[in-house]
Amino acid sequence: MAKQETQQLITRDTIISNILEINPSKSALLTEMLLDFGIHCIGCGASSIETLGQGVLGHGYTEEQLDKLIVDLNKVISSENTDTNLKVINTQDFKLTLTSTAVTKVKEAMKSQGKKDTATLRVSVLSGGCSGFMYDLQFIDEPVKGDINFKQDGINIGVDKGSLDQLNNIEIDFIDTLNESGFKFNNPNQSAGCGCGKSFN
Repeated sequence: MAKQETQQLITRDTIISNILEINPSKSALLTEMLLDFGIHCIGCGASSIETLGQGVLGHGYTEEQLDKLIVDLNKVISSENTDTNLKVINTQDFKLTLTSTAVTKVKEAMKSQGKKDTATLRVSVLSGGCSGFMYDLQFIDEPVKGDINFKQDGINIGVDKGSLDQLNNIEIDFIDTLNESGFKFNNPNQSAGCGCGKSFN
């Protein structure tokens, strides 16, 4: 009796954006693998209609390179190992700061949204955006279990533990100019960013 082959979760016909939804806990690693390979359309509109095969071959890669990428992606999806080969940040060495302007704007936002002083500003990194990753800021009433929590200038801050390596030493500022207004992330860990200022890789 012939040995049954292991079913692949990711094939050349898988829509690119769906790859990150197959195993959400591995989405950051999968995003990094695709970016390193040269597939930078993860966060753009094309990723929701273009298959992995179309994206890879359309960028000039060979069938052999496509097959190897599919194998590597499926290894990550099926692996129980959650290590992502990203550098591990000691929580005691982690640092994230808000500028005085950002502190003022966060407090104003909390007040306008009717949040109590005990609310937490949660900072995390999500898969998506023009460059592969995007920053996420939100107010939560209760700290998330497992987050790194600390306080700055009277503001409770929680950082997603899975985003520590991407957010270490980051400075969050707020700018208000003729061209743009909003929170700006000065991140020494990013290799490139998008013009929108909210997406990076």
